[in-house]
Amino acid sequence: MAIKAAEFDGHQWRSALPQVAALIGDEAFFITRIGDLWRTAGKDQGFTERLVLDQIEPEIAQRVLSELDALSLFADKTLVELRLSKTTLDKSLREAVDQWMQNPPEDKRLLISGPKLTKTETSASWYQTLDRSTGVIDAASIPSYQFGQWLERELKSHQIMMDAEAKSAVQVHTEGNLLAAGQVIERLKLIQPDLIQGPVLSLEQVLDVLTQSARHTVYDLVDLALKADLVALNRMTDLLKAEGVEAMTALWAISRELDLLLQIRYRMDQGEPVNQAISSLRIWRSREGLVRGAVNRLSLIQLRKLLTLCHDADRTIKGATQEPIWSILKDILLGLAGHPMTR
Repeated sequence: MAIKAAEFDGHQWRSALPQVAALIGDEAFFITRIGDLWRTAGKDQGFTERLVLDQIEPEIAQRVLSELDALSLFADKTLVELRLSKTTLDKSLREAVDQWMQNPPEDKRLLISGPKLTKTETSASWYQTLDRSTGVIDAASIPSYQFGQWLERELKSHQIMMDAEAKSAVQVHTEGNLLAAGQVIERLKLIQPDLIQGPVLSLEQVLDVLTQSARHTVYDLVDLALKADLVALNRMTDLLKAEGVEAMTALWAISRELDLLLQIRYRMDQGEPVNQAISSLRIWRSREGLVRGAVNRLSLIQLRKLLTLCHDADRTIKGATQEPIWSILKDILLGLAGHPMTR
């Protein structure tokens, strides 16, 4: 049976990573956090190499099988991530994953991550095998009525206490967005020595943090790209870079948006009405117009190219190239805004 992402803290992985695990759902906060837990646990256990495979790559099934048969270089152990961009696997990829699970290599660990899968896919042998061994983590978005309970648990895990008005302010400010709430909590932790004057944070203290985080955020950056406001987009990208915003934080937000847009655009290309596609992915009503404009502006091929650039950016952040990371991020954002691609 799948483990709920909100209840997963990674302790099961601290002693030994499973041969194969699946992180499935549409909540980017859980995908990001639990993916980080997996990578950290793997690094602690001696898996020093990392390989990312994407479902949209050509011959992806063959790449999975090649990696299954290949030995890690210099006896290093490898973390392999198979990132799904669709809600189902084709026959060849499904068979490749089945082969991996039947005979997993000792020097590799596999994490399959992606959006909520179709009923057909969750009935497939690879998924059922993982589900029976509690190898599936359900990263579904939490209902809005459960956001308060999630926030309470999250604050407790970080040993942060707020009064009722302060918690309410966080809920209103973030509109139930877990990534945005997580950013507020991280900012609270960062400035805690200067901000916290007592055991319980007051509304005034939390509003101070919310005001600071509202000046320039990666979410505003993504929204400017969706609006195709090139002037403001260029300006805010430079501002966030100057303010020292982590490139990985910006990349998470951009990748999450592209994942959603890809799913919507794919459904549209399959004949589903745009409004139905947007509604099925539970886009906040206040953002529906932005999302609709983007998916009508960008083709599936363009969105896939942008997501590939995100993978390039991820490798750059990890030191694979010397190209300035914010230059790559700006190119991705301009592409999202519909500006002609230069890469």
